[in-house]
Amino acid sequence: MKKILSLITVILVTVFALAYALWDVDIAELGSLLSGGNYWLLVPFLGLLVLFYWMKALRWVFILRPVGKFTTSEVTPSMVIGFAANNVLPAHLGELVRIAIFSHRYGKPVSSIAITLLVERIFDLVAILSLYALAMVTITTPPASLEIGAWFITLLLAVFFASIGVVLYKPSLVLNMGNRIGAFLPERFQHRLTSTLENIIHAFSSLRSPKLVAAMTVWSLLKWLLMGGMIWISLYAYGTEISPAISLVLMAVLALAAAVPNAPGYIGAIQAAYVFALKPFGIAEEAAFAASIFFLVCQWLPVTVAGAFYFIAGGLHVGEVRKEIEGVEKLESPGTE
Repeated sequence: MKKILSLITVILVTVFALAYALWDVDIAELGSLLSGGNYWLLVPFLGLLVLFYWMKALRWVFILRPVGKFTTSEVTPSMVIGFAANNVLPAHLGELVRIAIFSHRYGKPVSSIAITLLVERIFDLVAILSLYALAMVTITTPPASLEIGAWFITLLLAVFFASIGVVLYKPSLVLNMGNRIGAFLPERFQHRLTSTLENIIHAFSSLRSPKLVAAMTVWSLLKWLLMGGMIWISLYAYGTEISPAISLVLMAVLALAAAVPNAPGYIGAIQAAYVFALKPFGIAEEAAFAASIFFLVCQWLPVTVAGAFYFIAGGLHVGEVRKEIEGVEKLESPGTE
């Protein structure tokens, strides 16, 4: 039943997103834009995409330190396979694929690998929100709808940094607070909460150096600046020039859209994010939609092909991976003791 509800949610979200993105689009104008695009820009786009994933792999190596010492060549296959799986499977199932393959290949606990992905998401979120806030400051007359979000994001960033500081330097306080909250929960949830908090503290243990945390934050900022560059290229391919700040605003909206249950490859979510973020800046819906197709296809194809290559080269089989994923799902179930 849970899977059916998840599938229904994905379908509804995708249909709504595509309907919103296409509502005011002139199909004839959209076709004209797509046929006249500058597709030579695919070359720099792919260059930025390769750098983006290389930086992502290198950062994961650092985050994995409490689990073991790995190289970028060791973490890249499972990481790329996971993102490729997100391109063909709904509802972020690629995350489970990534966890299952990596933990099985190197004999590491599933829970430990899952927590490193949580740490990764925290750094990503901090970087994306920081770049969004910076972009809004540099825009002379930001749209009111996006300006309100900037104030909320600034507050959210302060909470994030404070929380990370407590986890890094006052882990006992975190566990004590967890135990107090757990006292009001059923026993199986108490165990799960304590275990999760311990794993989070362990995952952050290698980051207690302020210099390392600062370096990881800067690394994350640079990584997402590359994504902003890819967004800029996607619009420039159809003759639309936007400022770097607007690219970063769109990047933040894309990240938010990708967080909800989505169809494979984030189809619909990407289109809606482009139209929603660019419309207040006077960008025509047709140009926004065309750019969203460029962005979707030009990152979907290479990532999916690379993931398929690593999957085959690693001697993996769909049936075996499915069993591993089922094991991960059981461990992540709240009812699991």
